[in-house]
Amino acid sequence: GGPAHRPPRPPPHSFRKVGPPGHKQLRAMPARQQRGVKGAAPLQGPAEPWHGVSLGGWLLLEPGPSYPLFEEHPLPDAEGEEARCEWGLMEVLHSTKGAEGAAEVMRRHRERHITKNDFQRIRACGMNAVRLPFGSWVVMGPREGEPYIGSGIEFIDRAVDWAEEVGLQIVLDLHGCPGGESGEAPCGRRQRPHGTWQWQQWDFQASLKILEVVAQRYCDRSCVTGIAVCNEPSNEVPLTRLCQYYDQAITLIRSCGLPASRVAAVLPVFQRPEDKFARKWQAMTGDRHQNFCFDIHCYHCFENEFNGKSLAQQLRAVEDNAPFFKKYPIVVGEWSLSLGVATWSTCGERDEDEVHTLFGRAQAKVLKETTHGNFFWNWTERPDSVDWNYQVAYDRGMLCGPAPSLPLWDGRGEDPLEQQFNPCEGEQRVLFGDKVCLRVFYGRYVDVYGSFVNAQWVEKGSWQQFVVCPVESRKGPRQEVRSGDVVQLRAHNGRFLAAAPASGGREVSAQKGSSSSSSFVVHVLHSEVMKHLSVVYLECKATRTVVDADDEADGLFARYRDRGLWQQLVVEKVPSRRRPSEGKLGEKCGRGEDNAPPTPKNRAAAAPPPSAKRARLTSKSISLLSLSTAAESIGRSSSILSMLTSVASSSESGFQQRLAVASTA
Repeated sequence: GGPAHRPPRPPPHSFRKVGPPGHKQLRAMPARQQRGVKGAAPLQGPAEPWHGVSLGGWLLLEPGPSYPLFEEHPLPDAEGEEARCEWGLMEVLHSTKGAEGAAEVMRRHRERHITKNDFQRIRACGMNAVRLPFGSWVVMGPREGEPYIGSGIEFIDRAVDWAEEVGLQIVLDLHGCPGGESGEAPCGRRQRPHGTWQWQQWDFQASLKILEVVAQRYCDRSCVTGIAVCNEPSNEVPLTRLCQYYDQAITLIRSCGLPASRVAAVLPVFQRPEDKFARKWQAMTGDRHQNFCFDIHCYHCFENEFNGKSLAQQLRAVEDNAPFFKKYPIVVGEWSLSLGVATWSTCGERDEDEVHTLFGRAQAKVLKETTHGNFFWNWTERPDSVDWNYQVAYDRGMLCGPAPSLPLWDGRGEDPLEQQFNPCEGEQRVLFGDKVCLRVFYGRYVDVYGSFVNAQWVEKGSWQQFVVCPVESRKGPRQEVRSGDVVQLRAHNGRFLAAAPASGGREVSAQKGSSSSSSFVVHVLHSEVMKHLSVVYLECKATRTVVDADDEADGLFARYRDRGLWQQLVVEKVPSRRRPSEGKLGEKCGRGEDNAPPTPKNRAAAAPPPSAKRARLTSKSISLLSLSTAAESIGRSSSILSMLTSVASSSESGFQQRLAVASTA
């Protein structure tokens, strides 16, 4: 079948944390029955759930939390490009400073990045716990062939001492296992291309040895109330093998003096269905273990699902997580304020701080009321990164205070919250002659450049606007558009969306003049009338296929007759006048001027944050589109457009030469 029937792709392995909807983590708690795990023994830890923050970037380097190091030591001969993981940074340091110089850089970082003052400030913020990620090399030094600097277990000693002195609990988090529990940066080494890392490279026995050393060293420290046996293990690891490792790890740490009465064993459930994991765990271990918890990372900024959610849907997702959080012994080991791209085009006149505050307070309330604890990622980050920097978010009041009160909604029909955040002034119905924007499932809007049609931008400028035109003569220019009507969509340049004949109707292009291939039957989901924020399907009348978007391929398509997620388009009416806040919203979305061509320069600003990882066009195709559209807009002849088309197959040097010639012309 088409994309509507395709199984969802696994989350991309890129940059920071990624997790399925509703990810979360558990921790030591007062004696209470573990919910949702049949026969599980009660948790018997401290009376207070963990309410804390992660100290990422200190004892395992990552580009965001450890940004000064990565900025100061870029990749050689890479025009300022930074390493993507600790392994890569260590290779840079060894090559540029030698072994002694590299060791000195790391010593200074570990001495200064986190100090006792940070622990005191964390306590002053009202938190009661910290989560300490560390790499295996910090405990026992690097293995043969590894560029890491270690050991540095004295810094874990300091963290435990400081936690005890200021009255904080501490969760010791084996964030990077020997061999890596994945091929991603969070475990220390990002390995590309995909498939380079294989799950058999994870050295389970060596990982257990690290846990043994840690457990024996800190078994008599009362502030240690949790130990995470790994972090974000790849979903390529067979579930049975993962559960076997968890079983062995819990048995080991208990034998080393970390009792179930005081210390929770933290078991990551990452990129896996939690129900399936819980059933397998119960079947394999029964009632053998006490005081364990499932560690889930709850991010609302990764993957198509969250990139495609409006602000209203983001807040509903927080609300909808509550029943799941209560089902299992859950701790949300990582969460942040970062939100998917569609949030910023559907928040109305609210600025960035308002949106973050709405989300942050809603999330904090649900986590406090329904989980066994949570840790914000992260304590340190770039100072302008309110999404990920706890200190900045706390100072701006985004994490405390009354949570927003959401209007009741049973999930059927139109959510009143959508109109609250993304309203349409005046007439809600879409009438023939109205301008609309069309949002695809991954949060971008359909756009037209010359004859090219894509869905790559988070803006709603003129290049994303379409006039809804009637096809049937009996339809007047100001009649409402109803489900089943045949329409044509005229772009800003006068062209019409059409199933391109040259592709056999499988690709959508913008053609001059109307034809049968530019006529689409509108199917409105759950309504007879198309309105602002309606979900619609566009069925090409000539081919009977439905328009679909593809997050991994440039363009818009009409390949299948499915009516699934990939074929859904959200209709947003274009306001008659631009709202005063649109400048701020455009800045957040990376919006340039309406008619600015999509050059590499302004496209970089319009791209999603690095965490979203969705590069849509090459610089070559971007520049081609720019020239093609510019030539068309000033009435150039078809010969110029033909010349520009040939650019796509030229070499890079030849492309730049033709670019200069065309610009001069």
